[in-house]
Amino acid sequence: MSLQVLDQFPFEFYGEYFSVALASDRKVYVPMTGLCQTMGLQTQGQIRRIQNNEAVADALVKLTLAWDYGNVGVQEREMYCLRLDILPFWMGSIQPGRIPDEARRQKVILFQREFAAVAWAAFRREILPDDVLAEMEAALPSEEQRFLQAMDAAMDIRQELGMLDERVAALEAKLRGTDFINPSQMKAYQQMVALVAYLLKKKGKSGEAQVHAEIKRVFDVPTYKLIPEEDFPKVQRFLRDWYTRLSGPGAAIPSVFDAPSQRRLF
Repeated sequence: MSLQVLDQFPFEFYGEYFSVALASDRKVYVPMTGLCQTMGLQTQGQIRRIQNNEAVADALVKLTLAWDYGNVGVQEREMYCLRLDILPFWMGSIQPGRIPDEARRQKVILFQREFAAVAWAAFRREILPDDVLAEMEAALPSEEQRFLQAMDAAMDIRQELGMLDERVAALEAKLRGTDFINPSQMKAYQQMVALVAYLLKKKGKSGEAQVHAEIKRVFDVPTYKLIPEEDFPKVQRFLRDWYTRLSGPGAAIPSVFDAPSQRRLF
């Protein structure tokens, strides 16, 4: 039975951005492509090394992830991913002394020392409940507990900054006299997102979180609630096209994707 992606979690590591995936076996996987490219390693060569090692070969799997192609946008792509608990083993097998370029060598050493620990610390609260984490981490050395607490504080700050960005954007819009999507449009938006997310989940994707993230990226808004009212038809067309691509040719399109947009009366 092939694994399905339940969710994806982005995180930052020394100025580089990565995404890890929670799969249907409740294990966490890291895409090999991003790791190898960032460290200056040949992805296919590293994949072959893992596949040829019977001790860890079964930890390398293919998962279909949402991958950001920059100007092209977020698209689905099947790629090799390595289970997070095997990551230190693989990284430890890389010999930095054989890398002639000093900058590449130092980057590999940095990843070997810290990447797996940072990846786990960055998103563990998204996977395990607080009481389970508290029990797991109670016996850790004090320095490790302080590290995890610092990571939690950093994540909280990021969330607070995100909320602040929303408030600032809302204030700027009010100063410009911009009206945001009205209650009728918001209801239609939520229905369309739910329909697109349903098809994404059938394909093993992350669902509504992925849809909201793409809307924020394409329309450059910190939250869908701050979509300008006049831009709602563009959002509607974007979601309609997405639904059409997922549902396939000849499939019926729900009426909400074509319903006339209702503007404010005053």
